[in-house]
Amino acid sequence: MMNEITMLESCWYISPPWGENIPSLAVQIQEKVFLPSSNLHGYCCGVHWEDEQWIYAIVCHDETLYLRHGEFSATNVLRSNGVVTPAFKLGDVVEVDFSEQPNKRIIQGIFSLKHNWLYAVEWRSPILPEKTSAQSRLIWLADIDLVKLSVTNSNS
Repeated sequence: MMNEITMLESCWYISPPWGENIPSLAVQIQEKVFLPSSNLHGYCCGVHWEDEQWIYAIVCHDETLYLRHGEFSATNVLRSNGVVTPAFKLGDVVEVDFSEQPNKRIIQGIFSLKHNWLYAVEWRSPILPEKTSAQSRLIWLADIDLVKLSVTNSNS
């Protein structure tokens, strides 16, 4: 039984929650969006995977709103104020130092906060039961906490 738990905790990262192909985003990060319900504009500053869909972080009047596709409209206009490119992209496999041995995880979210990038990775296996419903499986880390790995696809 212990080997099965060890295998689960060390290998579940290879099955991203969205399946084999990453679903396309409705807008790019730093893209201007229109919020029809309030007749306002904002910018997408992040995205993460939750409940089998992308959740977008939209900054509008110094507030961050978390919206699903359909609650805003894309404009195809990117903010061009010298924003630094993220070090990682959605779906990248990274190594995270959670415990004695580093763990491999998949980037499931990206967020820009005060000109710095944060990246969401699962810190608990999706198969293990939730302890509380309010506790997220995702943890947000800076690029300094992550190391990009190249993963080869093996069918063993």
